[in-house]
Amino acid sequence: MYVLKRRVWQLLIMIVLGIFLLGLLYSVDGLIPFLIGAAILIPLIVGWYILFDHVQPQAKLAWLLAVLFIPFLGALAWVLFGRTPRRHRRIKRTSTEIRMFRQAIEAERIETANNVADRFPLTRTLEKLGATGADGHTSTKLLVNGEEKFDAVIKDIEQATHHIHVQYYLFRTDEISLKIRDALIKRSNENVTVRFLYDGLGSQEISEAFLEPLRESRVHVEAFDPVVHPLLVFNANFRNHQKLIVIDGRIAYTGGLNVGDEYLGKHKKLGFWRDTHLRLEGPLVRELQRLFVENWLYAGHEDDTERWDLFADSKHLPEYFIDDPQPANGATQLLVTSPGKDVTIRDGLITLLMEAKESIWITTPYLIPPPELLALLEVAGRRGIDVRIVVPGKGDEWFSFHATEYYFEQLLKRNIRIYKYNRHFIHAKTVLIDGKIALVGTANFDFRSMYLNHEMTIAQYETSSIQQLHEAFLKDFDESILIDWSMLRKKSSGKRFIEAFCHIFSPLL
Repeated sequence: MYVLKRRVWQLLIMIVLGIFLLGLLYSVDGLIPFLIGAAILIPLIVGWYILFDHVQPQAKLAWLLAVLFIPFLGALAWVLFGRTPRRHRRIKRTSTEIRMFRQAIEAERIETANNVADRFPLTRTLEKLGATGADGHTSTKLLVNGEEKFDAVIKDIEQATHHIHVQYYLFRTDEISLKIRDALIKRSNENVTVRFLYDGLGSQEISEAFLEPLRESRVHVEAFDPVVHPLLVFNANFRNHQKLIVIDGRIAYTGGLNVGDEYLGKHKKLGFWRDTHLRLEGPLVRELQRLFVENWLYAGHEDDTERWDLFADSKHLPEYFIDDPQPANGATQLLVTSPGKDVTIRDGLITLLMEAKESIWITTPYLIPPPELLALLEVAGRRGIDVRIVVPGKGDEWFSFHATEYYFEQLLKRNIRIYKYNRHFIHAKTVLIDGKIALVGTANFDFRSMYLNHEMTIAQYETSSIQQLHEAFLKDFDESILIDWSMLRKKSSGKRFIEAFCHIFSPLL
């Protein structure tokens, strides 16, 4: 039986609360004036905040209607899922520390060399949209699936000499998690500085019992926007979905894999878990280091001794930001999306989809595209571009899985080929344009990754790992079922209803 996810439990709690309030309304006459007043006042107050919130007009209108017509439940749903979290407690420290840090490392930022820009003009375009400069001396290695990634990570951790920075959205407490934790503890006991950052909601199962051995070994530990309890969370949006490891300022990892046994195919329901990660060496690691430090400074507290100067004063800057050019083909570039600030990854995707001449290949566990990306995919399909999308054969999220399947008929009408991965679950977040330009990172092809989460992705231009990615796509196609009209016609009315119902909640999934 499918285990209800956190958001479903929260929905049930809201329904129970609504029934309770209605019961009070009809059973206690003295509360009627109070409830009527609240039903008028709450929509006015919440509606005022919604009106001036920086969200898309469609979402703003939907929330306003929900709050006006179901005032108590609508307001509670907006507080849980819709609002922009106010971070008054940390904003002063955060803004000051990060501003000083950015000033100190300005000279360390990557600048796109003229020869790189001449060879790959899109690097300049993406830079104008918010990406970092593009580097032509960073080597990349594609890691397909959990075994390759975890083996490489543990090996590099064991060889670290100065520092290890670890940041994950989801870090479990199972066998592989303990193995990596213990490797970090061992290096910290041997005088390597270790910093461990996890998302407070994504890594909700992490307990003090798991963290205490880290702290006892002098590992610095912080939670990004910690929560009191997953069912009582009031900032479910704007989570840090990035996965990042930086070792000695020379090696970095990012991609789709979190840390947990399911990424090694040990999930009872999903079985084999197909994913993609990236290992980098070279100057672009400096930009990934910058990203980690900014997240680390944000997560710190007012009395924290981990200040900007520990990373970027004259003594420490050469230890953390290293110029280490590597023999490499092509170029690499970092794109980062921060909710409420920018949509760099979305804009980068729009640019790449518009520039495609021959093919657009995508793997994503959640195909819930915003309207602008959906329209570009449809136009590309009608233009005769070879558009192929690989999605899971089984889903880890009930709502997202059925919302994804809602789009199949619409995409097939535009000559877009949809593949359902036949080896259970695919979690890779990759895009390959014309076989020459690739994106590998943490961002899914959905609303949440484009607008609501902190995300990151690496753009690559004719690097050696692009051929590896091309081969991985071909293998995924072979191991997938190509969706055709005969399959869609067999859908029952109940299945169509479930898909349409889940599609309504697409912006929240």
